[in-house]
Amino acid sequence: MGTVGFGPKMAWLAVRHNDPVEVLTALDLRDLGLTDLRSGLDMAYFTDDRVVVTPPISGWVLVAGKWLFGLPSAAGPSVALGTEVQYFATHRGLLTHRWERAIEGDLFDVFRSGDDEDDDLVDEQDVFRKAGEWSVDPRQLPVGTLHIAAVPVNA
Repeated sequence: MGTVGFGPKMAWLAVRHNDPVEVLTALDLRDLGLTDLRSGLDMAYFTDDRVVVTPPISGWVLVAGKWLFGLPSAAGPSVALGTEVQYFATHRGLLTHRWERAIEGDLFDVFRSGDDEDDDLVDEQDVFRKAGEWSVDPRQLPVGTLHIAAVPVNA
């Protein structure tokens, strides 16, 4: 099987963890079962109330979906999970490019377009490069199946 991944117009978390079910439970997501990578990514792209959760990739579980564009920061998830959580988002139509790391609620290395005079110098390629440096570049995911999960009803 080749690699498939996701690219622009997506928000995601990289969680330093080895159990996707524990990750989705800690994030108050409802596990809807397993799906193949391509179908899961299509659902994450075309719905606002579903996310996909990968198996561990080099010690990182990725959670991806449009719902995460509304996440205020990685601090809350890092507290809930008791581990490092990285947050990435890129959507050139919305002029949104973000990255940050959180460890047990403390934020590090935060970049949010709109906060910085260097916004014009940052694009989606920078977001993917940063993800690859810190954890996993999501454009090439070597996984066969993912968990599909429903976001919290009150979200």
